[in-house]
Amino acid sequence: MRARWTMWCWPAVALLMGCGEEYSPSVICHNANCVEPANPSDDSTMETLEASLELFDEERGRPLIDGMEIDTFWWGDEERCLMAHDLDQPDRAVDAMEPVERINAVLSERAQAGIPVTRQAERFTILIELKGHVTPSKADEHSDEELAWHAACAVGMARSLIDQADLDGYEVEIAFMSFAPALLQALYDDPDFAGLGVDHPVRLTILQGIPRPLDSQTIPVDEFPADIGIDKISVHPHWTSRAEIEAYESRGLELGFWMFNVVPETLHQIDYYRPAYITTSHAPTMVSWLERSRFSW
Repeated sequence: MRARWTMWCWPAVALLMGCGEEYSPSVICHNANCVEPANPSDDSTMETLEASLELFDEERGRPLIDGMEIDTFWWGDEERCLMAHDLDQPDRAVDAMEPVERINAVLSERAQAGIPVTRQAERFTILIELKGHVTPSKADEHSDEELAWHAACAVGMARSLIDQADLDGYEVEIAFMSFAPALLQALYDDPDFAGLGVDHPVRLTILQGIPRPLDSQTIPVDEFPADIGIDKISVHPHWTSRAEIEAYESRGLELGFWMFNVVPETLHQIDYYRPAYITTSHAPTMVSWLERSRFSW
């Protein structure tokens, strides 16, 4: 759960009196694209994933990020599981196992060299988002068969990430995410899903974005199945009310924020709500701000 200070705590007071709590959220690379300046048109491509994995804090001798988001798209016409944000540029999309293989290679190399695999020298988090449509149109939802195929693809990705972590002795966390309740249910129903979370955390995450009626993608939280172990929610801080966040907490959902741009309003929301995960397209700026504001309100 998030950690929030219960009193105003200016930097000088914090240093002298020790008020407040240390806040160290996981910084996740949004859409495998977080090297500034991030261009959203380059989201979910191997080029940006490669560049983002190379973000490194030379002074501390460790990576700049704590994890990576991979978008998966089931292309219905081709019956292929892709790393893709949508199908606007299908020629740039690659099979979903390609980013997994690259992440495995980078983390394995670091672990064997004795280099931390994350900014916080703890487990590397991989967010696997399952997109809810199977053509360029968001109205084209999965058939029952396509739900099972997409879920099996995502479970296979997680299996590869976990097996490599076990082989090289580092920790990973897998968080499956979707705007579509049916896809989280399909993951839970996959025969290999239950075996994933034996030695590494495996989580199911509700995604929330632009509210209706402005966009059709966001589904009310109450429509997600309550009995499959969903324990996390990822929301955009500008499109979420305080009442909604309190409702998420009352359901025991751990809070994450996702965002494209980092602006003062975003930082204020982070400072107030203390999400456990920050998925950002501006990783260097976010890490710099977190490190400099550890004792600020």
